[in-house]
Amino acid sequence: MKTIRRHTWDVSVDQAKRIQEKLSCFVINKDAFQKIEKVQGIGIVFSKDKVSIACVNSSFPQLKILNKIVEKRDYNFPYTPGLFAFSVGPAILSVLDKIEKPDLVIFPGRGVDHPRKLGLASHLGVLLDIPTIACSKRPLWKDHPEPSVEKGARVFMEDKYRKLIGAVVRTKDKVKPIYVSIGHKISIQTAVKIILECSTNYRVPEPLRYAHMLAKRG
Repeated sequence: MKTIRRHTWDVSVDQAKRIQEKLSCFVINKDAFQKIEKVQGIGIVFSKDKVSIACVNSSFPQLKILNKIVEKRDYNFPYTPGLFAFSVGPAILSVLDKIEKPDLVIFPGRGVDHPRKLGLASHLGVLLDIPTIACSKRPLWKDHPEPSVEKGARVFMEDKYRKLIGAVVRTKDKVKPIYVSIGHKISIQTAVKIILECSTNYRVPEPLRYAHMLAKRG
């Protein structure tokens, strides 16, 4: 997958934060695509000194697996809260070069629901100029309203400027919700719709769930 924007990854914590602040200006929080026929899930699993990256392309909305790849890579930037992309970004970009380009990528972790509005999904979405969604099992918000118990229920979340940045979404009846955020080139309403269409029998959407399983197996 071609990288449209580039920056050095060998940076200090302060430099990394400045890069995030600069790149966050390029995030597009509305639908900027023609159609979605192929979605990709990203799996990320750390071992002692390696990170396992899995990329799984599926047809949409059928969710039939089209192709997949998993590789173990070194990582040099130690895990630092808010700077996850600097630990795994180079490894993900390297693996993405070896698989067919999708129409949309679902990343684990954060999007614009991030202290500098540039979590992993937004960061790589901007670099690759591709629609992305962030999906997490853990909330960024300390307090949030609970959606009702049926699948499809959702509560939208705003930042301090009252801009929509994410949603708490029930992907299965009477199961804990997940946390969906804008990555890049997509609205939160469309992001929620796609995540729900990708969610079948499990809490986690199928492309993301399968990619995580693949990365875990290494």
